[in-house]
Amino acid sequence: MMNEKKIKYYLTILLIALPLLSFSQRWKMQRLEIAAGIGSAHYFGDIGGTADENNLFGLKDISIKYTRPNLNFGGRYRITEEFDVKANLAFGYLESSDENSKNEARNYAFSSSVFEFSGQVEYNIIPEKRPKTYSVMSLRDGLRTFDRTLNTYVFAGLGGIYFNPKPLADLEESERFTDDKHFALIIPFGVGVKYPLNSQLYVGFELGGRWVASDYLDGLTTQFSKANDIYYFTLLNVILKIDTSKRGRFNF
Repeated sequence: MMNEKKIKYYLTILLIALPLLSFSQRWKMQRLEIAAGIGSAHYFGDIGGTADENNLFGLKDISIKYTRPNLNFGGRYRITEEFDVKANLAFGYLESSDENSKNEARNYAFSSSVFEFSGQVEYNIIPEKRPKTYSVMSLRDGLRTFDRTLNTYVFAGLGGIYFNPKPLADLEESERFTDDKHFALIIPFGVGVKYPLNSQLYVGFELGGRWVASDYLDGLTTQFSKANDIYYFTLLNVILKIDTSKRGRFNF
């Protein structure tokens, strides 16, 4: 017969192994997430930008003065441990001016409200909440995990925006302003992270560019433009996980 020490040893091994075996399926119990938050909006187009030819891959075009806010809402569904899909709804402002740019003498400026709806596919480079160390404190306390991972992912998608540019400064009197275009397709792309506060609540940060299938986000018509407009959103979110069954049914 096994002595008491061996029984305790095998029991300890079993207690450690069971959570590891079940963890591979744990993600199926929390497939759905809802998120809401705030962020910043940054415009890159025909108005504004740096006058410096050494642009550092566009980094010098970032203007703190013309950084504007956005509000965002979203829902995410986990397809597998590696892949998620997410729907986004965002409202933001974009603004820029020729001040301190290579076109400063032109003195054009604009502002625009932007309503965005998009969907994206995410690939998890670092999966969320992968425990690395377990310790048996006591049978009463059970098993504890000490490491929380910073879930990191990249994403790309497709969406659409409604924009409403308003001319400012000399652009108000220019014949090169048009306001008859308000809709465009966008291609969002970027990177994001999530960190767990507890099993249900996360905080997240996302940096994403939006390539716009239009050169009229600022309302400026010009034959010299060689590229479509781009804008960036940063998103700071609070994320709530919704429990689901292994078959994907939601348990609100």
